[in-house]
Amino acid sequence: MQALSHRSMSFSDWVARVPVTGVSVRRSVSVPCQRVFKCVSLAAPSYVGNSAQRSRTVLQVSSVKDNAMKFKEASRNGNIVPLHTCIFSDQLTPILAYRCLVKEGDLEGPSFVFESVVPGSQDSSVGRYSIVGAQPCMEVVAKENKVITLDHEEGLRTEELVQDPMVIPRRIAEGWKPQLTDELPDIFCGGWVGFFSHDMVRCVGKKKLPFSKVLDDDSNIADIHLALYDNVIVFDHVEQKVHVIHWVRLNLHSSVEKAFVNGMKRLEILLSRVQDIDPPKLSPGLVESHIQGFGSSLSKSNMASAAYKKGVVQAKQQILAGDIFPNGLSECFERRTFADPFEVYRAFRVVNPSPFMAYLQARGCILVASSLEILMHAKKNNIMLKRVKARELTDESRRGAYGGGVGSVSFTGDTEIALNHRTIVFPTGNRYDTLFSYKDDKLRREWIAYFQAGDAIVADAVPEEKQRDCESESKAATLALAVDLAEAVFVKK
Repeated sequence: MQALSHRSMSFSDWVARVPVTGVSVRRSVSVPCQRVFKCVSLAAPSYVGNSAQRSRTVLQVSSVKDNAMKFKEASRNGNIVPLHTCIFSDQLTPILAYRCLVKEGDLEGPSFVFESVVPGSQDSSVGRYSIVGAQPCMEVVAKENKVITLDHEEGLRTEELVQDPMVIPRRIAEGWKPQLTDELPDIFCGGWVGFFSHDMVRCVGKKKLPFSKVLDDDSNIADIHLALYDNVIVFDHVEQKVHVIHWVRLNLHSSVEKAFVNGMKRLEILLSRVQDIDPPKLSPGLVESHIQGFGSSLSKSNMASAAYKKGVVQAKQQILAGDIFPNGLSECFERRTFADPFEVYRAFRVVNPSPFMAYLQARGCILVASSLEILMHAKKNNIMLKRVKARELTDESRRGAYGGGVGSVSFTGDTEIALNHRTIVFPTGNRYDTLFSYKDDKLRREWIAYFQAGDAIVADAVPEEKQRDCESESKAATLALAVDLAEAVFVKK
């Protein structure tokens, strides 16, 4: 199939030649429906450049003309419509796909990798889906009651003071009418991704402890960072496929035809970026069998051992007096390393795999997270909340990302927020006390990693045991072990 420029053809002629799948609207049917996939070799349109001028194996669901017409049909019922194509996953991994989208050294731009969100099957501990996204079209960043909205499509920046920062993303989504498609996987395929700090509970409890009474911190990390991703790549590890998805917002275009043409262009560019002729080379990461024997440094903490034990005693007294519910007391550790955050995430996947893992680049920080617990799950108006209980805030220090949540809210409103209780935080702001290393084949900067660990405090808690639990292998030491492995594998001594 010869590559042609869309500029020289009419819309109807052009859509007959462009490879596109997955714009059919979901409908209820009375008889079972079986999908049939066809493997074909397609040449990319000329506008994606030389990097895509090779044949690709693509799973097509229906003819191009039909999909173009279905796009028009979907636009009559909604204003956010996905374009979608599907490729084999035998030559691509989530880690490699992320590095194709986010070049090494780009540690400021918002992006993410979510893995093992849903178990693949009852007989397997391997998660079914991995999700990758980069270059969001919009961001909402909140620090206390100040909210900044960054619209990268329109080139607009707005700043507001509000009592509840979450009213801003809700207001943005009010007019959304997304259209689902038959071909999209039943998982997050586009929408908001980000994190919520633990301190945002103060927005619903100002009479108890407003932000004005909180001690300042020097991390300058946002309390909320949400980024809107209209380009998403979803790996289905069961069906061995990669879904490449672009969501078209019709309100940004003067006509449905122009929306389709522009959307196809952006979908093809996204596809070409993960099928580059010269894919980025990743260090193989030679894993030694004795990694569990690494000695983890937990020497620097924000709380001395005696102070933590004293805090346990005070919490017990408050619980017995009925002043507070049983709650958690945590300790924050600091670790310096020349391993960059993405290398630590690669190591974390080895030493501490879990049902939910996340690498999240946000404004002001990078989160490397592994969680065993989902805080909130909402799908098709069915909502499930976990570990949510009313309690009075009695502390005056910030917890930041620890104890908060990280996850996604899709265009359709489906929500998956995991608890941030096993998380490494890498601040990305400027510091003047970090070193550089010239021993590697590249310039390395020193990163400061913060990981917080704690335990539930109940009326009969033993202070010495709770303090040991904070530094146990199942808590802070596991996070430090990921840094140890990353240094051993990726950093030249």
